Amino acid sequence: MRSKDEMNRFIRDQRTEAALKELPLKDIRVIDVASVVAAPYAATLLGDFGADVIKVENPVVPDAPRAFWEVDPGIQPYWAFLARNKFPVTINLRSEEGKRIFLELIARSDVLVENMRSGTLEKLGLDMRTLHDHNPGLIIGRLSGYGQTGPYAARPGFGTIAEGFAGFTYLNAPRGGDPLNAPMPLADFLTSLHLAFAIMICLRDQKRGERGGRIIDISLYEPLFSLFGGEFIRYTASGEVPQSLGSEWSYVAPRNIFKTKDGKWVTMTASVQRPFERLMKAVGHPEIIEDPRFRTNKERIKEENRQVINKVIAEWIASKDLEDVLETCAQLDVAIGPINSMADIAKDGHYGARQSWIEIEDSVTGSPIKMPNVPFRIPSSEGKIRFPGLPQGSANEVIYSDLLGYTPEQIEKLRKTGAI
Repeated sequence: MRSKDEMNRFIRDQRTEAALKELPLKDIRVIDVASVVAAPYAATLLGDFGADVIKVENPVVPDAPRAFWEVDPGIQPYWAFLARNKFPVTINLRSEEGKRIFLELIARSDVLVENMRSGTLEKLGLDMRTLHDHNPGLIIGRLSGYGQTGPYAARPGFGTIAEGFAGFTYLNAPRGGDPLNAPMPLADFLTSLHLAFAIMICLRDQKRGERGGRIIDISLYEPLFSLFGGEFIRYTASGEVPQSLGSEWSYVAPRNIFKTKDGKWVTMTASVQRPFERLMKAVGHPEIIEDPRFRTNKERIKEENRQVINKVIAEWIASKDLEDVLETCAQLDVAIGPINSMADIAKDGHYGARQSWIEIEDSVTGSPIKMPNVPFRIPSSEGKIRFPGLPQGSANEVIYSDLLGYTPEQIEKLRKTGAI
């Protein structure tokens, strides 16, 4: 276990020019005062590319992902992944001293991300005008359940609620079955991606403390809703309400999940005409190719026709083991893939070859942690996971002394008064 002094040295080392060498956002500072997943993950992505991300938590109530799960010896999986490359400090925003510290950080930063319920910052005396008075160049990313405007603006919002509100959960269901929630915080992560994109757009014309301050108003439901553009246009143009087809998609066929002889699962899409024809030959039904019911995707998506195709593909796949199915389809240039568990992913050679996941050392315990890597590559501007999420308030001394110039005595006094 690292001692307090060792942790301070580690954090200082990670904030040096040497540690951030060649990372494209190394001159950008982000204040992450958001909680849980939506918005914090936007800051995580910026930190992957070198932004100096200062994570602000309440000194009494730590951010919820710290308690999502724990693995011996003391590893918090969600926090390790979500708070990577961030420097955690504690501030009590309800105290006058805490607000003063927060505004000092704001004056020295480029971006603020927050996801409090609409109006909460204003009630704390940290309204947008006050923030921009302290830093005219501040980009403020405001993420909330329903946005800052509209009749639902004051309602509490979470990703699961947004997924239902956006139409996703309605369509995420087995045929004729009940709607299903996503198995992970889908709306949270998707909205964070959009927020990070919006921040990068704003940074083009921004200069800290001088110009380019912006307010980004993003809701949890709109990014997910925007992906259902085809379904919404279809309804508004025709009056037909799109329904779930389970693992299929109403726009293309074939596209489904199938079980192999050895009890594995695969997912396949072969709606493009030439691959479809090659597949029909392979499954032993070349006559389907010339059948008017299957000559185009427009014909194949009709319910009675897609059921015929599903049946012949399912029977063929059920007669073969997974590797045989994958190899045959690879030779046919038909898109197919295994449905992986986390265990499958951990041993898959392609993941390893591309370093889709990496192993790093937990900064406190020294234990190895395997986690997903930065999900895209930019030659000569690569992102990097330098360290996993750190303990609550572990960057207090470094940030408050190095960035704000506080003495050890001042920091201790702030701690005793509950400001940090």
